[in-house]
Amino acid sequence: MDKQVRAEEFVNRFMTGSMEHLKHIHSPVKIFRLSEIAPNLKIPIPPIFFGYNLLVHITEGYFKHQIGTEVYMVEAPAVLISNYGNISAINSVDKMAQGHCILINDNAMTSLFREQEILNIFTISPLVNLKTKESEDLNQLLKLLYKELRVSEPYRELSDSLLKSTLLKVIKFSDSNRQLSRKQEIAMRFKQLVHKNFNKEKRLNFYADKLALSVNYLNRCVTSIFKKSSKEIIQEVLIMHAQLLLVESNKSIADIAYELDFSDPSYFSRIFRKTVGVSPSTYRMRAK
Repeated sequence: MDKQVRAEEFVNRFMTGSMEHLKHIHSPVKIFRLSEIAPNLKIPIPPIFFGYNLLVHITEGYFKHQIGTEVYMVEAPAVLISNYGNISAINSVDKMAQGHCILINDNAMTSLFREQEILNIFTISPLVNLKTKESEDLNQLLKLLYKELRVSEPYRELSDSLLKSTLLKVIKFSDSNRQLSRKQEIAMRFKQLVHKNFNKEKRLNFYADKLALSVNYLNRCVTSIFKKSSKEIIQEVLIMHAQLLLVESNKSIADIAYELDFSDPSYFSRIFRKTVGVSPSTYRMRAK
């Protein structure tokens, strides 16, 4: 079940006007000015599974962004980060917003950063409020990155260096550059693996084997960090994708439950209500 929305599809479905200048950037890293995007968005944008890591730096204005079941009011100056695998929705946006939006292919993240750095990025709260000077520093880097990625033959080493500097600055500003404990590393790696493998693997044994741990120790680490069991984390990711299917398809609630490997549709509905706050049918009705 791969319902990823790519950049060109997003432009075609959720933006108005002539957006040809946004479609044809064939690169693992894409950068846009918010002034090129915000005025043309068809708001609200329903939950979608966006096929990139997303970073938005807003220098003027605001937008309201939903990641999973959490809603964030992002007011300048700030950074919003959504890692690959999350379900996102845009509830509202200031048409006059200024700043930059970066899309990073997951393979590009892996090639640019050490595992520890990726874990630090993954632990950042999605919303990082910035001080004026921090925002100005970040904006200078992003202006240079924008300029470099727009030339006919970008200098790959320079653009990679600018992107890495940008993300490392965000880590620094968010105070996520601390040394992670062994339990934190295991819990974060587990969550990353779930986002990437949930549609094929829902067994705890699979994730424990991948991490070379016993199921019991994995559970202890995950519970100590997230205050939820490993099974509950997997269920939350499944429910995020259930939200997507409820909006994107006309499948029955029972069919969606079975597609996500819930053996009982009524159990699926109970878990959905517990996670989202409303029943699947109410969620679908409101979203459409």
